[in-house]
Amino acid sequence: MKKISIWFLLLFLVYSSNIFAEGSLYSIKHKDKVMQDYEIHIDYPVFNGLPNEKLQEQVNKKVSNKLEDTVREVKRVAEQSTGFPVLYYEEEEVIEDDKMISVVMTSNISRGNNYNSTVRSINFSNGDNGRVITLKDVVKMPLLNQEVKKQMANEPDTYFHQSFNSVREDTAFYINGEQLVLIFDKYEIAPGVYGTPEISVPLEKVRKNQSSKETNVPFPQII
Repeated sequence: MKKISIWFLLLFLVYSSNIFAEGSLYSIKHKDKVMQDYEIHIDYPVFNGLPNEKLQEQVNKKVSNKLEDTVREVKRVAEQSTGFPVLYYEEEEVIEDDKMISVVMTSNISRGNNYNSTVRSINFSNGDNGRVITLKDVVKMPLLNQEVKKQMANEPDTYFHQSFNSVREDTAFYINGEQLVLIFDKYEIAPGVYGTPEISVPLEKVRKNQSSKETNVPFPQII
């Protein structure tokens, strides 16, 4: 019984620190750092099963850079302020649709009663010739703005439709079947009660005509 308990504990420790996602394209890493002026708690994917190793390294580097930028900002704010500590929680979701993969990264940062969430995405096509894809690669921005404004105007009690100008080129997004799903920052297009709102737009209305091994991964330096 004692041997079984020891092995169970070892297995639990391994899997709790390195959770492998279905399909083994990536694993989930977790980092924590608790200081007097700030707390950092992040979960993030590390891709280790993409067929294109150069793309895999590029995507992992983008994830790492985004996290490190946010951590630096949290530390800067904590150093310049007094009172409540800055709390930073990073949530990430990997969404797969056909051959497109999206890493949706949500940064939740609070200090006292001030709370905000920002969302960014890293999108890429999988396969040997896979590449990173931006929103402008997928859609015609003027058409997308028209569709988003139309939806917002139909729900004036929900959205800030009168003050909305255009969709940011770095707005987070993912593909769900024939729908393009945009994810906005908290307070960006709606009151905070709606969190990070999503707006779905039919791809056929905004689509742009299209032409035609494990690597060493940089980890966020927060510990």
